[in-house]
Amino acid sequence: MKLGSLNGGRPQRRLQRARKMIAGGTALADAAQAAGFADQSHMTRLFARTYGMSPGIYATAMN
Repeated sequence: MKLGSLNGGRPQRRLQRARKMIAGGTALADAAQAAGFADQSHMTRLFARTYGMSPGIYATAMN
């Protein structure tokens, strides 16, 4: 099942928003909150499942 198909694509849109913020240097907890996740660990689980790496590794690669 595609992640974007859950809840009308909301998780996918939240992940995309968080990913852009993380790439821009926003702290992970702040990006999770601003993107609408319940907490950072929820974002981390979905991010890793979708993109194949943790948000921390992604942030390091982008900065």
